[in-house]
This record gives sequence, C-alpha cells and structure tokens, in this order.
Amino acid sequence: MRVKFTLALSDRPGVLLKALEQIAINGGNIISIIHRRDSITSGYVPVSINVEFPDSASLERAKKGIESSGIPVIEAETLEKAICTIILIGGVKIEDLLGRVHEMESRIAEISMTGGLTSPCIKAVIEAPSDKLSALLKSLEDFAEKQGALLITEG
Repeated sequence: MRVKFTLALSDRPGVLLKALEQIAINGGNIISIIHRRDSITSGYVPVSINVEFPDSASLERAKKGIESSGIPVIEAETLEKAICTIILIGGVKIEDLLGRVHEMESRIAEISMTGGLTSPCIKAVIEAPSDKLSALLKSLEDFAEKQGALLITEG
C-alpha cells in the first residue's frame, strides 16, 4: 500500500529522523522525500514522504508513531486508487451524488445522464482510494435506497 505523508516538521536537526524511524519500525519503505525548506512557515517545514507499507495496519501504526513523536501529520493520502463504474436508475440529483462521493474522499472521473426527467439514469466512473472503495460502495447503496433508486456497480 502506497501513501504520501505530508508532515509539518519543526526546523531543527533530527526531527525528520524521528519521522523516518517510525516509518521504518512499522515496515515502511521510503520511495521519495520532498523537503520544502523554501516554504518555512512559523518555524515549520512541510515535508512530503512517499512510502510503501505492507498493509493498512502498518500505515496506521506509523502515523500514530509519528504523531506521538510530536510531529503533526497534515495529510496521509493513499496513492493507490481503485476505479469502479456505477449506474443509478431513478430520481437522483447529480449534485447529491457528487456530494456523497466527495464526502468519501473520492472523485467522479466521468459522468453521464440519460433517460431525461421521467426515467433518469446516471452512469459514473468513480476513482477512490483502494482501501476505501468498499465503504464508498456501501455508502452509495444506502444513498440509492434513501432516494428510491436502483444502484448497479461494476468492477
């Protein structure tokens, strides 16, 4: 599982090492580090670290370890994405669908609507973090049921 950590490091020697130690002891393999010293704000330097972890539990332990070392984790973004296509048949507003997908940290890569006002049908290609796809699909099932719509998923 690949993730990008964005950390707010205090501008002192050894702080980056503390974060890297937590990544290493939790099985993380560092792919790249971007250290933006030109963006120092209030004594903090934003640092992005791309890491590969064996599983999501290792990722969570590393994140907690970094935070317990006093280093704020600004963002932990999963770099692995899953793509699925959904079809919603029934009276669903596109804006409501977009909102639901966005709430789940996902995005709609492509969307189309057919059938007009009498029998609307929305087809959407959704991109989601791999580890959140099943939760997104469950959320969309609940959403469709509340709207009185039929949800069909593929891939």
